[in-house]
Amino acid sequence: MIKIKNHLFIAGFLFLLLSCNQSIVKKDFTLHIIETTDVHGQFFQYDLVNQKNSTGSLSQVFSYVEMLRNQDSTNVILLDNGDILQGNPVVYYGNFIAKDSIHPLAKMLNWMKYDAQTIGNHDIEAGHGVYDSYQNQLDFPLLAANAINAKTGECYFKPYTIIERQGVKIAILGLITPAIPNWLPESLWAGMYFEDMVVSAQKWMKIIQEKEQPDLVIGLFHAGLDATYGGANVDAPLNENACLLVAENVPGFDIVFSGHDHREAVFNIKNIDSADVLIMNAGAYASNLALADINFVWNKELNQYQKFFFGSIIPMDSIEPSEEFVNTFSPWFDSTQLYVSQSITELSKEIKAEESLLGSSPFIDLIHQAQLDLSGADISFAAPFSINAVLAKGNFTQADLFNLYRYENYLCTIKLSGSEIKKYLEFSTDLWFDTIANYRNNWLLLEPENESNKHQFVKLKNPYYNFDSAAGILYKISASNPRGSRVNILKMADGSIFEMDKIYTVVMNSYRANGGGGHLLKGVGLSKEELKSRMINCWKLDFRNMLGEWLSQQKKPFAPEVLNNWSIN
Repeated sequence: MIKIKNHLFIAGFLFLLLSCNQSIVKKDFTLHIIETTDVHGQFFQYDLVNQKNSTGSLSQVFSYVEMLRNQDSTNVILLDNGDILQGNPVVYYGNFIAKDSIHPLAKMLNWMKYDAQTIGNHDIEAGHGVYDSYQNQLDFPLLAANAINAKTGECYFKPYTIIERQGVKIAILGLITPAIPNWLPESLWAGMYFEDMVVSAQKWMKIIQEKEQPDLVIGLFHAGLDATYGGANVDAPLNENACLLVAENVPGFDIVFSGHDHREAVFNIKNIDSADVLIMNAGAYASNLALADINFVWNKELNQYQKFFFGSIIPMDSIEPSEEFVNTFSPWFDSTQLYVSQSITELSKEIKAEESLLGSSPFIDLIHQAQLDLSGADISFAAPFSINAVLAKGNFTQADLFNLYRYENYLCTIKLSGSEIKKYLEFSTDLWFDTIANYRNNWLLLEPENESNKHQFVKLKNPYYNFDSAAGILYKISASNPRGSRVNILKMADGSIFEMDKIYTVVMNSYRANGGGGHLLKGVGLSKEELKSRMINCWKLDFRNMLGEWLSQQKKPFAPEVLNNWSIN
């Protein structure tokens, strides 16, 4: 009798278990997928460079995520889409100054319980020493199917991951913009090469469908949506911003999260099989998060789930930071605050970045002076990395250094002829200045005036970080001349003759020296192979660090000079 009772109990238990499993499979539910992207170190709701509150932060994102988890903890998926390891003093401190055995950001994202992350180009910029160890310290996968190990031919990072919720299998494929070799020194991505996003997505979609048979496929792509950006040919391989090309031409994706271009987006497209794909981008700096709600409704007749997608951008400006988050990670913030308060020098006067737009200015000429002095080059090229920065008279700190030079670029020298230098400056001039004075009575090349922008902030047609001026030479820009013939190089800054057929040593940042912005590739007309052969040197210490050390060695108070090396008329 006892055995019979036991068998009856076991049978009843198995029936109950099977019934529970069936009910889980057939239960309607909503899956909440959250994307952050291009956070650029914005972890706390405070700007340590400008000493003021910011609009967004991961501390606020965590508040929102926890609110969702408290409502429906099993059905929340948290994703990051890259460019998080670079951008402000907090993450710089975590990358290069902190002595922790585990990267502070790895601790933070593990604590927040992220489910997956795609690596971005600015994460690669931090260097192997940072992102290799960071990857190994994460409790979740770091993705990039098209970043290939040059030795093995296998993926350098994990290509995709599988997550299960309520018996539903979700595949997440990561891709990174393949244009990294156009911007970064090879030492930063040594041992890797990058496949075309469409080609890689086609290959991995087939593998995922055959091996995993997922119910939902998500693309987590660190690349933008405009495949024509910068005049790119959409049919050419290795497109920088191929998210839409993948979504349209690789059937199987339900959602594609994009990033890289910092542009918020929520819309639907049809792929080549006429299926809907939801496209989303949270923007940048944790000012928003992208939320995809997928309603899974069980269809008894079809014996499968039907999926209904709803996308929204959730602003963080009205969300309070998580007190638990702030208390947990305040030591990192406090240590960074001490670091950025360290004095480097003293400025004899206030300098403004916006003055760099219309002529020689102390802001950009300070960078020119440092580049020429540190490199020993004949000529310097540099552009402003901020237009709104104001450096106050008096104490100049590490925080001010981030205002002066935002990015962890490296200093490089290359060989260019005099005629190539002129072509370079003509290319920059065409990005920067129009051939007629604009409606604001200056030569800047602006977006066309319309009723929506007539009384608002003026928008430049092209990014100001591509507006390279030169030092070491004296030149004039005749804006009204035809494009391509507006730059007149008068002489070297020391008064000697500038020769068109002479080879000069030119210093610039690593982004530009590797082809970024197109000045050397499109403007001068060099091939990637030729550009590599022209390289003389690239320093291994980031230029911001070098710049700070250089400033600390100058006479105090430091008097920023106007070199008066160029003018426009």
